[in-house]
Amino acid sequence: MQVQLQHIHKRFGLVQANRDISLTVEGGMILGLLGENGAGKSTLMKVLSGFITADSGQILLDGRATHFTSPADALRAGVGMLHQDPLDFPPLRLLENFILGRDSQLGQRQAEAERDFRALCQQFGFDLDPQAFVSDLSVGERQQLEIVRLLWLGARTLILDEPTTGISAPQKVKLFATLRQLAAEGKSVIFVSHKLEDVEALCHRVAVLRQGALVGETAAPFSAAHLIQLMFGQEITVPERPSVPLGQPLLELRQLLVGDGRMQMGPLDLTIAAGEVIGLAGLEGSGQQLLMQACAGLLAPQAGRLWWRGCS
Repeated sequence: MQVQLQHIHKRFGLVQANRDISLTVEGGMILGLLGENGAGKSTLMKVLSGFITADSGQILLDGRATHFTSPADALRAGVGMLHQDPLDFPPLRLLENFILGRDSQLGQRQAEAERDFRALCQQFGFDLDPQAFVSDLSVGERQQLEIVRLLWLGARTLILDEPTTGISAPQKVKLFATLRQLAAEGKSVIFVSHKLEDVEALCHRVAVLRQGALVGETAAPFSAAHLIQLMFGQEITVPERPSVPLGQPLLELRQLLVGDGRMQMGPLDLTIAAGEVIGLAGLEGSGQQLLMQACAGLLAPQAGRLWWRGCS
């Protein structure tokens, strides 16, 4: 499905979120929508998906002007959006989430819906149990559930807003393979991101927003320097990291084990010296919060020792 945005304007009070944006996405294309935080990417896609209404401008689908007053309107026309935090209901089962939005007869024709659910999962290689609860899924699996739901509801254009935030590397590989398959089937995909490496690996074309305006488009293969220039309006160079002499150890952890009744983290050995900056990397829920609470004295360790300036 061809999607055209023509002269889209959207203002929130004094903030001009979108400024005269015109953009075309062809069927079979994965378009990367690139820009730093606050550039207007999510606002533009919420206009396209019916979550908000533009102040002026129009949307054309396969050359026909249309107007959305809700996400349901957009889905009926074939446009669906996968948000950074998927819009699902964790207390419900996958099949119940899958059926939501199809009609008002929740619980009706569940056998038929389950057959369709399993067929779509098989088509894309998703290992999802329709009777499992959404609360037990990872972020990547919740994305898979939302993709098959949107496709079942008739989406021919899929918008994904920052979909690689909070998913693992294998889940990203699976997501990219799914999006390439959808594009090969003739569907149009809009991939919203501020990560250069993602759009370079996936997209056929990239449109760049800056301060609410479309400042450029380019086709693959991409020049990272050119994309950075478009995003920020200037060349960005990475400064050399200054060398900082480290002082005496301030914080020492030895076989530290912490938990809150739902999960445990550790045992962990760690030494942090004066002048040192330590980064904690990992998906949400991997134990970072437990560690920080233990270091701040808000959570007593279950085992191990913690020293601050040599004092336990």
